[in-house]
Amino acid sequence: MRGAALPVLLPAAMIGMAITASPAAAQDANAQDTAAPAAAAPDQTAQPSAQATPATGADIIVTGSLFRRTDTETPSPVTTLTADSLAKAGITTVSDAIRSISADSSGSIPTAFSSGFGAGSSGVSLRGLTVNSTLTVIDGLRTANYPLSDDGQRSFVDLNTIPDAIVDRVEVLKDGASSSYGADAIGGVVNIIMKKEITGVYGTVEGGVSQRGDGGEQRATLTLGTGHLKDKGFNLYISGEYQHDDPIWARNRGFPLNTADLSGIGGDNNNAGSAVPGTTTSAVVAPTTQLTPGNVLSGSGLATGPFQVLNPNGCTGSTTPISGTAGNGCQQNLVADYGQIQPEQTRFGVTVHATAQVNDQTQAYIMASYFQNEVKASSTAANIRSYNPINTQNIVLPVLLSNGQLNPNNPFAATGQPASIYYRFGDIPGSSDYKNHVLRGAAGIDGRFGDGWGYSVSATVAHSWLDITQNGYLNLSALTNAINTGSYNFVDPTQNSAAVRSALSPAVRTQATSDLDMIQATITKDLFALPGGPLQLGVGGSFRYEAQNDPNQNPNLTTIGLNQYTAVGSRTVESGYFEVNAPVLTSLEINGSGRFDHYEEGYNRFSPKIGAKFTPFRQLAIRGTFSKGFRAPSFAETSGSVIGFTTTKAPCSIQAQHGGTVATDGTCSGGSAYNQSYSIGFNTVGNPNIKPELSRSFTGGVVVQPLRWLSFTADYYNIKKTDVISGGPLSNQALAAYYAGTQLPNGYSVTPDAIDPAFPNAPQRALFVNSPFANAAALKTSGIDVSALVQLHPSDDLHVTSRAEATYILHYLFKPSADQPYSDFVGTQAPYITSSGAGTPQWRGNWQNSVEYGAYTLTGTAYYVAGYKAVAFDQFGTTDCNGGSTYGGSDPNFNCHVRRFIDVDLTGSVKVNDKFNFYFNVINLLDAKAPLNAGNYAATNYNPTYTQIGAVGRTFRFGANVHF
Repeated sequence: MRGAALPVLLPAAMIGMAITASPAAAQDANAQDTAAPAAAAPDQTAQPSAQATPATGADIIVTGSLFRRTDTETPSPVTTLTADSLAKAGITTVSDAIRSISADSSGSIPTAFSSGFGAGSSGVSLRGLTVNSTLTVIDGLRTANYPLSDDGQRSFVDLNTIPDAIVDRVEVLKDGASSSYGADAIGGVVNIIMKKEITGVYGTVEGGVSQRGDGGEQRATLTLGTGHLKDKGFNLYISGEYQHDDPIWARNRGFPLNTADLSGIGGDNNNAGSAVPGTTTSAVVAPTTQLTPGNVLSGSGLATGPFQVLNPNGCTGSTTPISGTAGNGCQQNLVADYGQIQPEQTRFGVTVHATAQVNDQTQAYIMASYFQNEVKASSTAANIRSYNPINTQNIVLPVLLSNGQLNPNNPFAATGQPASIYYRFGDIPGSSDYKNHVLRGAAGIDGRFGDGWGYSVSATVAHSWLDITQNGYLNLSALTNAINTGSYNFVDPTQNSAAVRSALSPAVRTQATSDLDMIQATITKDLFALPGGPLQLGVGGSFRYEAQNDPNQNPNLTTIGLNQYTAVGSRTVESGYFEVNAPVLTSLEINGSGRFDHYEEGYNRFSPKIGAKFTPFRQLAIRGTFSKGFRAPSFAETSGSVIGFTTTKAPCSIQAQHGGTVATDGTCSGGSAYNQSYSIGFNTVGNPNIKPELSRSFTGGVVVQPLRWLSFTADYYNIKKTDVISGGPLSNQALAAYYAGTQLPNGYSVTPDAIDPAFPNAPQRALFVNSPFANAAALKTSGIDVSALVQLHPSDDLHVTSRAEATYILHYLFKPSADQPYSDFVGTQAPYITSSGAGTPQWRGNWQNSVEYGAYTLTGTAYYVAGYKAVAFDQFGTTDCNGGSTYGGSDPNFNCHVRRFIDVDLTGSVKVNDKFNFYFNVINLLDAKAPLNAGNYAATNYNPTYTQIGAVGRTFRFGANVHF
């Protein structure tokens, strides 16, 4: 979430500005602000990355480079998220800062997606290559990954567990960086740089609430620091911070965010029980048969009579009556009853940091931090019928209880007939609690010696442990016992005791962990003079240990409906790397680097990179890079397993055999409940023979500053990945073969669904597609980044600044296997599975305009996301709405295009004096509504990746900063 403006030094404003790049050269922590050099436009080419500040204060160390420089421009494009721009935009967290840049795209993880595999976290996906191809480092050092893998596959750093109050700036390298950082840097690098020196007392208090009166937010920071590096040779500070966000419930928002019934606007009614039989908190039953006496899971799946509501008083609670050809039942709006727009979140942490100026040439630091992020999310009441990982679709209420008495829950017991039952346990609350702890220590020393020699040594130890508590899931043995003994009252659930409910649904508690230990060292030397400066050579090496222990939450298949996924492993990685920087001319700089990584599993890879920057005159710089990189397989991909679900329908040819009608245009509608949208599972297992992903990327662009107050950049990027690792890349072919009755691809199988009681002889739809992780053929993406900056100073008291940045994606091409053509996902809701249905909008950008007059500042910031076509080739095998939109409704053209979204934020502040600053923030000033996106499965009827604030609505925040 975005917070209020913070203009003073310490508070979370210092995390940098997520919507645009720095207007001036990125500064050393001790350096003074200076005017921007020519051709140093908003999209900076390099920024500081090392923890230790150069003792001279005259040069800097840039992200992706080993060398100190007197300017910030290298051949690679880098966006600097500055404190000033952040304060004016009202962004207060690292997560919001990074995820709001235009280069963050498909596969980005919002905290609001609390039902995903990476629930409780936030992750960035540069260039849409998913979170596992963006490397996040702190002061140039890796940190522990989130203990859970996105989609049970992709490892990433949780941005929610990075301290905000002490971040000096965030630098985003939007270029392949495996030659500097190794694996995972195919899409780019996010380098979060902490403050080196804080003196005095800094504090922030903030509170806010949405216009609807919910979503309350409280935030506070306090930092105490002493000592000046320049005068006393040391600085020590301790910083603490706290943030709490209240949940926002879907029932407190208007249509269509509060329901799955879109029939009023031409869509389908997908509320629970919209067709009989349906599964709601009011049980419905019908006579059936039981194949194995004593086994309540052995129903035939065939109902022999019309369904009826079990409770003689009819539908109860929030359920309403409904009738159909299959009998009588109840309908329920589960979204209104259980859905959340925003989960409850609590973040707090403490950091101790010390820096010592050992001598004029040497500086050292040590830092220790603890941070905790907790996300609590509601979940829908448990379904007595489940597919995963235990199939209870054929569960029945028997005629006789285990004591020989007639079953009081079965109205057909007197006639000797078991009952087929559809029911949700509305009297048992469901929720998930994800509490992630990160304990991290880091230390380093760097400096200079001799004639042009430099060195840097740093180390880090990071441990993350995630406590997961799941409530509301059913225990299999307890459920069968409750049915056989009659201890649970299905007729009137309000009569059940707390002890009965607790036995049915004990809390499931697990802990997942992740570790990262690393040491690295570099040495540099100015070799000899060239016309443009000294030829520099740098060499280095690193050793790291990484581990993940994400155990199966349901190893013995004792819990109904609780997904199975796991990733366990550890390894060491040794690396050696070099860099050469050659200022051949004053106008021409050539840079080359390379890195060799050896993984314990046997992955050995050399990653080269070369770049050049040509400055024919002061107002223009031309830059470009070419690099190769790789991504090593994750523990989940080599030895884990995961079952993922997406929403789909059976093909029209199958629906027709279940009573459906096929129109002349090929669309289908009607029929039994079997033809409605349902969740299909993709069961993927690790492959120890998987190969690393490989990449080739190049960039080319210009940095132009025709006038001192005007500058802009334009950069083209082109990335190709081969041997892309994906779960079941041939799943569409396997499904097509299953429905056609032909041979499936090798290694694939399909588990059929239960029989349709209304059409027992019709073909069964697919329930699971089973497959291994595999190296798919290729992914290619290209696009253009542009940015502009205008800075006007009509008088000493009046400053006007206008900034803008945008990314235009030209292509996002993927083919799942070598024998298939590329499909272009750009401008569609694909890649559907890897992006959680977020899609790949072609345009994303932002524009900030700020006016400062004396002690007053007023800023407006607009964010733009282009609309896109609601189709996904990777899920439905087509880019034509008539072939199946992501909505999956009876009308394929319904919601086939998701509208663009524009959000405008307004911030203002007044500096009372040198000690106090007050501010306000109006987020989503125009109360823009999130556009309808019925095909997104991370939220109901909207896209939380790009339009979360449109679901939350207009929000107000007020706060104050103090400095003593």
